[in-house]
Amino acid sequence: MRARLFTRLRFAPPAAAMAHLTISRPDGTRERKDHWANDEGTAFVNPWPSANMKAMAGGAVAKFIWQGLWISKKDDLADPSRFVSTTTPDFSPAPQGSVKATWLGHACVLVSFPPPADAAPGERGVNVLFDPVFSVRCGPTQLFGAPKRYTPVPCGDVDGLPEIDVVVISHNHYDHEDIPTLHALYKKQAAHPPALLVPLNTLRTLGGVAAPADSVLELDWWEDATISVEGRGSVRLTCTPAQHTTARTPFDSAHSLWASWAAQAVDKAGENAGGAVWFGGDTGYCCVESETHEIDPSRPVCPEFERIGRELGPFSLALIPIGAYAPRWFLSTVHNSPLDAARMFKDIQAKKAIAIHWGTWDLSHEPLSEPPRLLAAAREVVGLTPEQFDTCALGGSVVVPA
Repeated sequence: MRARLFTRLRFAPPAAAMAHLTISRPDGTRERKDHWANDEGTAFVNPWPSANMKAMAGGAVAKFIWQGLWISKKDDLADPSRFVSTTTPDFSPAPQGSVKATWLGHACVLVSFPPPADAAPGERGVNVLFDPVFSVRCGPTQLFGAPKRYTPVPCGDVDGLPEIDVVVISHNHYDHEDIPTLHALYKKQAAHPPALLVPLNTLRTLGGVAAPADSVLELDWWEDATISVEGRGSVRLTCTPAQHTTARTPFDSAHSLWASWAAQAVDKAGENAGGAVWFGGDTGYCCVESETHEIDPSRPVCPEFERIGRELGPFSLALIPIGAYAPRWFLSTVHNSPLDAARMFKDIQAKKAIAIHWGTWDLSHEPLSEPPRLLAAAREVVGLTPEQFDTCALGGSVVVPA
């Protein structure tokens, strides 16, 4: 095996403080890891046998697009309410001793952590917003080309959100990182800007977001930062692996890291205080060629999800992607099928999960109404109940014990 040259990259200073929150940052040096494709930490790979990025190369993309031209979704698009129910979000605080998650479409979820033990009745804990994308189209322009959402943003826009303390981005694809939404959020909260956590080498894509420099932090896999919000408590966020890729243009593929995230409420001493949540963002589980949605024991699965469960679990709640998976020969490396999601539930040691990454944009070839049906079948295969893992209404909330 060839010798590696390791480049040491200095982290930001150990802590940055604003009037309303403090970010405790990693302190030390950063060295090249197996998922780095260069010494600078500006290109990345999926370093496991479960990933086959060649399946998405060159002519495969053209084949995927060509096949998609002949697939009609008009029956599902005629009435999405048949399979995605919608409700007005309830952004009231999480009860003491509980975690509350509200699904706002696709991968966007607002997680409300329990208020501090000494908080007055009705006070809230830390609000963490994952992957906010409120634009109509998930693409570089709102004029043409990119898919249009077929279900509404249940809170309308950022003005319908409660105060956000932390924004977390899984990766830079347009259905997960939306500059207009981020710009509007930071403009709205100019007096109390949220902390912004993103995977390594993602800041280069955030031009136009008016986030103060001392509120923004890039993390590599298995690095963590603690966000302490005055009067609201503290949350430790760990950047965890995902099997995916990134790009904002045809020329920057895999130049930013992709990630899932673990969020854990902590006390003033930094000890776990209940309320562990895992956000899957956008990820695959294993590369397959069959469209039959059966477990193939010969196919390796990504080992990092079991590691996440061992080192950071169990999780009170997991937010696991289930959609945009067809055809499997093309998308299985980077997008869960519902069966993958159900197996992932067990790997990460989740106690309860809600499905994300579906019900918003037409991104792939499966019927838009299919993911919940296949999730029900997958529960039977792996031995889960609807109470453990299911979909929820768009704008709906799930409250679980911390």
